[in-house]
Amino acid sequence: MKINIHELKKKSEVTFKGEQPISLRGLNSEHPIQNCEAHVDGTVTKTGNRYLVQGTVSVTVQLLCDRCIEEFDCSIVADLYKEYSSDPNVNEDDEDIIQVTDSEIDLEDAVTEAVYLNLPMKWVHDDKCKGICKVCGQNLNKHQCKCQENDIDPRLEGLKNIFHPQSEE
Repeated sequence: MKINIHELKKKSEVTFKGEQPISLRGLNSEHPIQNCEAHVDGTVTKTGNRYLVQGTVSVTVQLLCDRCIEEFDCSIVADLYKEYSSDPNVNEDDEDIIQVTDSEIDLEDAVTEAVYLNLPMKWVHDDKCKGICKVCGQNLNKHQCKCQENDIDPRLEGLKNIFHPQSEE
């Protein structure tokens, strides 16, 4: 999505709304590059040679659940906040301000960044997801397995029967 900054010569603020195609890499091993449409709406405010873009990004991405490795759709709503400048002498130390060389502001990188920054830390399709069995690999959300979990640290095995002592004969 590109915003024409010449519209801001007459007004100090312009609103925008539209779809921005974005490519997300590495989110899902089944789809190494995921192309999706993000819905973007917001405002551009001009102050001097600077343009402040504020808005909201909404997108649905496909992720793999960290517990059961099933694919699921995750809806993301992110805030969009980016500063641009048409001043050729922008301070190079301020890396948060993006230089605008044309008469347009391209929002693709800002939208992609907003989506990446708002991805959940742990990708779980449901809080009640049981995951997969450590022994047989069965998805426990679909079927129960008959594996026994004897996952006791050998150093602590002596404490196993502390509350249920067995008679020593």
